[in-house]
Amino acid sequence: MDDTELLRRELRAAREELIRKRSRCSGGPDESTSRLPLMPDREEAFLRLALMSVEELEAHVDRLERDLADLEQGIDAPDE
Repeated sequence: MDDTELLRRELRAAREELIRKRSRCSGGPDESTSRLPLMPDREEAFLRLALMSVEELEAHVDRLERDLADLEQGIDAPDE
């Protein structure tokens, strides 16, 4: 699997997790804490996303979107 496909899969998983967290946050203030709920529809490679807060997920989604755009435009990581 190439980097672009991996980023797309992680971005999709992060967006889905963000939706789950936001829907639970509307239930009360304690619902916004990070937990690892046992749900079979989560992709095992991205279970760490369930441990992130809503704010962390929003920042992660933004970062993934920028990385994906850079890859699609042919911009790689800067040379060290």
